[in-house]
Amino acid sequence: MHTKEKQLAVKLKKGNTAALKEIIDCYTGYVRTVIRNFSRGTLSEQDIDELCSDVFFSLWQHRGSLDVNIGFRSYLSAAARNAVKDRFKSAKPPCEDISELEIPSGFLVEDAADIHEMLRCLDKGLSTLPEKESEIFARYYFYGESTPEIARKMNISESTVRSELSRTRTKLKEYLTKRGFDHA
Repeated sequence: MHTKEKQLAVKLKKGNTAALKEIIDCYTGYVRTVIRNFSRGTLSEQDIDELCSDVFFSLWQHRGSLDVNIGFRSYLSAAARNAVKDRFKSAKPPCEDISELEIPSGFLVEDAADIHEMLRCLDKGLSTLPEKESEIFARYYFYGESTPEIARKMNISESTVRSELSRTRTKLKEYLTKRGFDHA
């Protein structure tokens, strides 16, 4: 950690709002980039701004427990990733009317009842997978974790993550097709 960063951390820990402003000015671009990359481009600019504000607000709220020897990039990066994960976990359905849901390309679905049934079937299909496969699938598609991140957290190779994802997608396509959801 650089001396200036450490000085800012000490000031922030004491409740100095000027230090917080300086940190915000210095790290906003970095935090926005982490949020954008971690969310894989699925968040609007407004959502990114909101999460970025949440990250700095969290830094301010937890300033008393801040370790002044840890760099801001590490803390802010972790806080940004956690903010995105929390947003995905608490996300509302993309629309009020289930008939407006976007179905994965290649599946032919006639109406809202078919969409609802396909989503129920997909959920059931996911529950039939071995725990390791469903965890990798959920981490990648629901929590926005990258393959290197999944590999590191699960202590497996990146190629294993990629092959498990491919295998799981194939299994889910077969599961849905067997239950009447034709794949074009």
